[in-house]
Amino acid sequence: AILLLLTSGLPAAEKAERLAQAVEALRARLGLPATLREAGVDPAVFLAKVDDLSEQAFDDQCTGCNPRYPLVVELKAMYLAVLGAEVPAEKR
Repeated sequence: AILLLLTSGLPAAEKAERLAQAVEALRARLGLPATLREAGVDPAVFLAKVDDLSEQAFDDQCTGCNPRYPLVVELKAMYLAVLGAEVPAEKR
């Protein structure tokens, strides 16, 4: 994994991809769930709360410290991506 991080001379996108691969390999090696669903989160319960979670994340005082201020819809999209379940179109 350390060799993956030694990426001097590579474009930023390639460095980011290699870092993501290293993190994913570590997650798998540790046996951690890859999605909220794998962690035991009920998709129906999650979907009922995702709008509120997205608003709370947007309003969190730490959100303003990000290099780019996210939109609420972007935060919701990230939550839905980590759910790991089929999401009905009306919930996206």
